[in-house]
Amino acid sequence: MSEFARDNLGTAALPAAVLAAIGACAEACRSTLHELEGDRERLRAALDRRIKKAPDGPARRLCAVDGAHATVPAAGATFAAIAAAAVEEATLTDQDVLVRLLPPVEELESILGGLRCVLELRLLARRIRATTSGLFVLDGSFYSMLAEINRLLVRFAQDHRPPRPPVWWDTFRPLLEGFFADEDWRLVLECRRVVAHPKSATAADDVLELAPHLSGTVTDRTLWTSVLNPGEHSLPVPLIRKDRPHLLTGYRSPALADFRERRTAIERGYGQLYVLYYRPDGSGPAYRLELPAALIAREPLGAVLATFRGALRVTSIQEPLPQFLADAICRQLGHALAATAEGARTTLQSEFDLGLVQRYLGPYRTPR
Repeated sequence: MSEFARDNLGTAALPAAVLAAIGACAEACRSTLHELEGDRERLRAALDRRIKKAPDGPARRLCAVDGAHATVPAAGATFAAIAAAAVEEATLTDQDVLVRLLPPVEELESILGGLRCVLELRLLARRIRATTSGLFVLDGSFYSMLAEINRLLVRFAQDHRPPRPPVWWDTFRPLLEGFFADEDWRLVLECRRVVAHPKSATAADDVLELAPHLSGTVTDRTLWTSVLNPGEHSLPVPLIRKDRPHLLTGYRSPALADFRERRTAIERGYGQLYVLYYRPDGSGPAYRLELPAALIAREPLGAVLATFRGALRVTSIQEPLPQFLADAICRQLGHALAATAEGARTTLQSEFDLGLVQRYLGPYRTPR
């Protein structure tokens, strides 16, 4: 046995590894911060033509839409829930919740993620139809939503190739059929009042082009936070930068009618989406905003930025207040679902043998 192996065995091995990892991570962050500080003027000069002073405009009422999903696995089934909420200013204006008991399903998290996006867009479309003014902010990226729904459609198509698809799809098929039949997605993409704000922005296109040595640890949002002065924004660039003739690659099933025409309209809508980074003040970061072409002209853009800036009411919350509240409401879904599962078990224990209930609805693994 080597000296290294002997030194790293025993009860102290894990704490020692954690301490070593802390030091290594801190050193990597230190190096990145030094490079950001040293490169700021060079990067700002390289991006100078894309930096503009933010125009001013009237602030609008802001409504945020967010969603969440949760699962509570049992021994023979899974409790699953999906929720979406709309918060305008500081008031919950609309919500949708689906709670279902499902058999064990592979890739259930991915399926529920896609269904959550469908539920969010369906709720947002309902709010758009119900109002004639104001601005909507969608929690997340238009592109990540596309990827989530595409994965859902891939699985939907695979499961509907056999003549008898899995029965558990019956509970979700009306949601999908209504979503496409009512053209909710197309309405959201073509609406001139919808902006997407992904809090966990992962794009690194500008970093790869201008600072490839930072591409492993820095995103475009971090880059623009370093480069922009307070009150500045980057010029909008297309969300879809490369020619992608079919963004919705997953649709191969006749289970959803007339999808070819609908896919064309959706992809055309994505071709009209733009991205900019906006830094409202010196104490906060730059924010990534995705918005339709109709909002990138000076006057409507001024209203969008003024509305977004005005909704940043709490300094410790780095997102518009309605978006924070919608997210906080949806995060309670896991607690509600756990209570649902426990309530179902308690109810059935008075009707069936306790052992049978535990074998079916008991924990699928040893509780913590």
